Amino acid sequence: MKGIYTKIPKSVEAELEWDKGLKFIARTGSKNKIVLDAATEHGGANAGARPMEALLSALGGCAAMDIVTIFSKKERELKDIKITLHGKRVGEHPHVLESVSMVFDIWSPDITDDDVQWAIRLSLSKYCSVSAMLEKSCKINYKWNIHR
Repeated sequence: MKGIYTKIPKSVEAELEWDKGLKFIARTGSKNKIVLDAATEHGGANAGARPMEALLSALGGCAAMDIVTIFSKKERELKDIKITLHGKRVGEHPHVLESVSMVFDIWSPDITDDDVQWAIRLSLSKYCSVSAMLEKSCKINYKWNIHR
């Protein structure tokens, strides 16, 4: 995978704009939008992701992009990938994540268990900056299923 990540910017940006209530629109440096909001029982309107859901989504997205790239470089036929994430939070404020479980569902006619294990380990231990940050404060567990 040498050379793939040479154009990763050294800084990232986001700007949050208050919409109403607890709803915010995040505008990223890449000109995309992310809507954040709280649940109705916490004063929000349930009109966007919770911040911790966005964090889990970032972890899944980071790993998925790595894995798609790894399998492409390895010339494996990846038909589809789905990652289901579950975060467990501590009981007291600030309710940080203590663990994250990831389930990778891979659809491919030729990818093996060894391929998947290698790709996930490589992503989570070397390339995924989100997992590198999270692993300093919580345990990340994973398993996978291959579908033919």
